[in-house]
Amino acid sequence: MDARCPECAKVAILDDNVTNVKCPHCNFEADYDTYLEIMKDQAINMSADYIPDRPGI
Repeated sequence: MDARCPECAKVAILDDNVTNVKCPHCNFEADYDTYLEIMKDQAINMSADYIPDRPGI
């Protein structure tokens, strides 16, 4: 399976047992639970930075 690398944003590899994520491009490697926490934190940061472009809000 494929996953998105949190460091270089390229395609990383999720192993068949869904236990490890490794990026062949930047050598990022983490267990799946750690990977999920990293991606969750990035999503929270992205949503906190979002400012709607609507007047009056």
